[in-house]
Amino acid sequence: MKQLAEAKETELFWEQPKASQRNFFLRSEKYIFAQLEFDSAFSTLAEATSPDEQWIFKRVGVFSTQVKVQQADSEIILASYYPSWIGSQGKIQFLNGEEYDWNVANFFGTKFAIYKDDGNELITYLSGSRSKKFSNLFKREAQVVIAPEAWQIKELALLMLLGWYLVILHKEDSAAVAASGSIASLY
Repeated sequence: MKQLAEAKETELFWEQPKASQRNFFLRSEKYIFAQLEFDSAFSTLAEATSPDEQWIFKRVGVFSTQVKVQQADSEIILASYYPSWIGSQGKIQFLNGEEYDWNVANFFGTKFAIYKDDGNELITYLSGSRSKKFSNLFKREAQVVIAPEAWQIKELALLMLLGWYLVILHKEDSAAVAASGSIASLY
């Protein structure tokens, strides 16, 4: 696994090797820079890995859910995500006081972004696969665009992994709502 800083001038993609597994790799044409792996098929517990660190992401709560981030070997909460009531946007707050906004950035739910308070996109996730194969239609994949000013963020790797985790949760929640609506219309 390579350091994210080495990806500065390359095109990055989140790729899912198998549609049946919730395991994702941030990669360029040649290298892997990070990994996000869910604990099981229906769990929201995931392990995020970069070359230097490992984190645990987990959604907590029932009616008022949040996402908590901690280092893999510690109970200290490093960051939290607080969604708005509609679920398509929210705030990421780091222990050091840094705050970012995460949201679905277009109507069709194919673009997601992390912003700083000034409204500039720092990290953008554009749904789609690098390779255009039929089997990739069933995978959760995206191109990642990191703005030049984002490379200065100390927690960039963690922020980028957390953003992808939130994209996955949003897409899965949206699919579950659509499926339950389809079933309800049958009755």
